[in-house]
Amino acid sequence: MEATDSNTPLGTSDQGPAWKCWLGIVTIVLGLLLTVSHGNEAMIQVVAAPDSAAVQDKPLKCREDELIEEGLSLMECQLMATTMKNLIVSSPDWFRCFQMTLMAIGTVIAALSVFIGIALFDNRSWASKLAVFTFASLLAIDVIEFIAVVNTGPLLRAHYLWNVFLWFVLHLMLTSAAFVGLQAESKAAQS
Repeated sequence: MEATDSNTPLGTSDQGPAWKCWLGIVTIVLGLLLTVSHGNEAMIQVVAAPDSAAVQDKPLKCREDELIEEGLSLMECQLMATTMKNLIVSSPDWFRCFQMTLMAIGTVIAALSVFIGIALFDNRSWASKLAVFTFASLLAIDVIEFIAVVNTGPLLRAHYLWNVFLWFVLHLMLTSAAFVGLQAESKAAQS
């Protein structure tokens, strides 16, 4: 086992502090997941238009060949259509456009966070400051989405609140970790 220098802070190496490397890895993974999540939600809002077939009084067409191809039963197809109808019918007029805009902004920032995670992992000097800003931006998006969802009906709250709360907690932890790491870097630079 290698002896460590008593003047070297715990968890650092020639490549930089260990917290920065680990925060970078976590940021890359969560950034990819959030990019996909926001992109998926934006796609749902585009497809779930108020004039779509799901809310019209037309009979549901669950073709047998498509059910077989997707591995679905007729009941599952009907439940999927009912879920879409519930989301469309219970959405206030302002929600769809608001959600698409917020998810588009969130997708861009989440994709940017992947590159910031790579920069953190690579120990770039500017990455810590930008990480704090990016995580705080994602945290603000979570708060805005929470306020919007709370002002909708019970079906949308049941659908969205858990997801919003989970991302809020994750972004709060990431913001805190990046901020504490940035302060540690500042103190180390001063001494």
